Amino acid sequence: MGQRTKSQSNVKQFSLVLICLILMLLSVAKPLMAQESREGHVGIPIDWSTRHILFTNGASPEAAAAAGRDPRSWINWSQRSSHLFPKHPRLGPVPTKPPKKHIRMDWAMSLGPTYGMPIGESPAKYSFNANGSYSCTNDFIVYTIGATPGSGQANVVAFNNLYTGTASSSCPFGPQKPPTTDYTQPTFLWSYEVGTAPSYLSPTLSLDGTKVAFVENANPPVLDVLTWVAGQGTDATHPVAPGTGGSSVVRLSYANSGLTGCSTASTTNSNSSPYVDYSNDALYVGADNGVLYKITGIFKGTPTVKYCVTVNANKLLTSPVYDEGSNQVFVSDGFSVYSFTPGATGFTADGSITVAGTASADPIVLSPIVDVSNGFVYVFSASDPTGTYSSVSQMNTALTSQVTADIGLASTGTDQFVLDGDFDNAYFTLGPKAGAGTLYGCGTQANSATKPSLYALSFSSPNGLMNSTPAMSDNRNINGASNPAGTCSPLLDFFDGTTDRLFVGAGNFSNSTGANLVTEWNVNTRIPSNTTTPNNTATNEWGGTSAFSVDNVSTTYQGTSIYFGTLQPPPSGNTTPCGAGNYCAVKLTQSALQ
Repeated sequence: MGQRTKSQSNVKQFSLVLICLILMLLSVAKPLMAQESREGHVGIPIDWSTRHILFTNGASPEAAAAAGRDPRSWINWSQRSSHLFPKHPRLGPVPTKPPKKHIRMDWAMSLGPTYGMPIGESPAKYSFNANGSYSCTNDFIVYTIGATPGSGQANVVAFNNLYTGTASSSCPFGPQKPPTTDYTQPTFLWSYEVGTAPSYLSPTLSLDGTKVAFVENANPPVLDVLTWVAGQGTDATHPVAPGTGGSSVVRLSYANSGLTGCSTASTTNSNSSPYVDYSNDALYVGADNGVLYKITGIFKGTPTVKYCVTVNANKLLTSPVYDEGSNQVFVSDGFSVYSFTPGATGFTADGSITVAGTASADPIVLSPIVDVSNGFVYVFSASDPTGTYSSVSQMNTALTSQVTADIGLASTGTDQFVLDGDFDNAYFTLGPKAGAGTLYGCGTQANSATKPSLYALSFSSPNGLMNSTPAMSDNRNINGASNPAGTCSPLLDFFDGTTDRLFVGAGNFSNSTGANLVTEWNVNTRIPSNTTTPNNTATNEWGGTSAFSVDNVSTTYQGTSIYFGTLQPPPSGNTTPCGAGNYCAVKLTQSALQ
């Protein structure tokens, strides 16, 4: 029976791969025929939500079929599997000389002096080609900025011509007009001041990349859907307002819409980035009044509040995550996780489970991570139920049971958060129910609640439950030799077909006295001990980093990169990396970080 089960699993996985291959080939063929026409083309949008809904091997046929309805399933698969496909020469420029192993280049662009990409939030990366090949013109990355429009600084910008560096370039033009031989920087694709308030949350993109949805952190908050036009605005401190030349913005004061039960005259939105349901052109978002909203007509119609539900009155909601297969929305109020079923006229409450104690005022700030293939939900918290330790919790999707692993002392400092970890490649390819895979998380140190440390969580077969004792604890080498107070960015794992890499940012987002590092770790096998050191380190990332976004699998110059924002300007007298007094958008190559 075991051999039969194994054969059935192999057939099922082959079938899923074949389906995805067909979809990928169709997606690749379309831009070739359309000569890279952007509107209506389905590319690969990567944003904060990509790592919050997981699709792995080993799912039941029923779960795999349900997950296949969600475009994020093939976006996820394409990103993780693009190394399997040969690159068509028309889909990316050919480098001028052979690429070298462990190429070390980077760029940093000023986001302005007032604020940058916020802590815990992710820039949104759009890759035009579904097979991992890059496009200098049509690939771009979007940063939201916590600056007030009218202050002389944009609150949302985008760059293209991304695959450039200080020593080489895979893109055939520089930022100057007319183009010169300066290939060291990307180009501002556009720069806008939208509405009246800054944006402290993550953006998300339409499938064709022509529109950007994000939240203005006004009181009450405003959902913006921006239609952009290339060339509008010259840089982060010379933005323009959308509304001319084909650009536009639709603004919805969603928490004060006038819909019965859904209006609050005074509230903000601290933690809830919008989650787009692409299949139904809908969006889910929360606010600090404890209310969860469903909004329709996001990219293909007129954004309209459909209905809402009070999750927990006047609690700060995290970003919601929608599982299309089970038709469930998962969200946290900072202490518990809740699930709701969205129906024709309203939400139905499904269940809830307590995760965090009250030692921290805001222990859970980022959204649940939903593994739809294995039926688990994960949450990272600055406090466990006892209020003693920082923790990661694994729940079933029914929210009726959980396993909690402690990852250091409860984080009670105002300058510390416990943000999301990430799963290694073995979790996706073999699955937790095979007892495989590792979940890496950044908690606090065993003897300090104000300093970050790295942990590795393992899983048990055959139920896939997370083990409550970490397999590796308290690795402080993410924090540099001086080991200062600070916090970690959300972690990022990415497998390029050969090497599985884990990226960790560390710093003090309130000032520049933290570690100010990005470390890269080879996790082809689990990090064995807390004395293991990183493979590479990038320095002078002042204040630490925002969450990371990742792009391609490529052997060409600069084509395989991570992107993030710094959380502080450099200290006085320092101009690295993008000028004195400026917050930065940064690109690092994956293999060597510089």
